[in-house]
Amino acid sequence: MTGKKTAKINLGGKERTFYFGLGFLGLFIEKTGVSMANLEAFMKENPFKAIPQMMFYSLAYGYIRQDLEPDFNVYAVTEWIDEQGGADGPAVKEFMDKFNESMDSKLPAVETVKKNRAQRRKPVK
Repeated sequence: MTGKKTAKINLGGKERTFYFGLGFLGLFIEKTGVSMANLEAFMKENPFKAIPQMMFYSLAYGYIRQDLEPDFNVYAVTEWIDEQGGADGPAVKEFMDKFNESMDSKLPAVETVKKNRAQRRKPVK
């Protein structure tokens, strides 16, 4: 894997760069009509359609951002997935792990400092 918002995953006989983040999500939502609010339901209802579409748009975004036409389509991506074990294969697992990681904002935890009684009192005016 590379970078925070990309992952290099072997699929279709070669190492391919998958993109995550705003560009990929915007493209996916625009082309599929699936909203962020409905993404989880879409994945559960038909993962055999949802996963290939997500992987296709993640790959395609890398081409589109360079003004290039992808040399594959969603059907080719689906076949590559099938060739590598289907929905339970290593490419899908790695993709989903990286996708889920990209959805986690990774904000630093705010430490709660406990105050003693004297610190909690309001100052007298």
